[in-house]
Amino acid sequence: MSTTALIIVLLGLSIMISRAPLIVAPTKTRDTYLKLFDTDGKMRVMGLIMGAVSALIIWAVWGLGDIASLAVTYVAGFVLFLSLVAMIPFPAFSSRLAINVWMAFPPMAMRFMGALAVGVGGLLVWYGLNL
Repeated sequence: MSTTALIIVLLGLSIMISRAPLIVAPTKTRDTYLKLFDTDGKMRVMGLIMGAVSALIIWAVWGLGDIASLAVTYVAGFVLFLSLVAMIPFPAFSSRLAINVWMAFPPMAMRFMGALAVGVGGLLVWYGLNL
C-alpha cells in the first residue's frame, strides 16, 4: 500500500468515526462538538492540530501517486490548512461561525449529514484500498 493510499484510507476512517455519532445521537453529538468551540484557547489548539495534520498530509504525498489520488489528498490538506488560517488568528470569529452553523441544523438534517459523511468516508476508504 502506497503512502497516498494509506493517507486516503485514514482520512476516510477519520471522517466515518467522527461523523457516525450524528446518525444515532445528533443533538448530543452537536453539544459535544460545541464544547470544543467555547474558548479561544481550544480553537487555537484545534487550529494548530489541523495545521500539523494538513502539513503532514501534503508532505507525505509530495511527488507521489496519480492525479486523482493526489487531488483528493491535496484538497483535504488545503481545506485543513484554510481552517488553520481562520482558527489561529481569529478564534472568536471562527467559534461564533461554527456555533451558528451547528445550531442552524435540526436533528433530522444532522442525521442526514452524518449518513452522507459516513458514505463519503466509506468511498474514500474503498478508493484508498483499491489504489
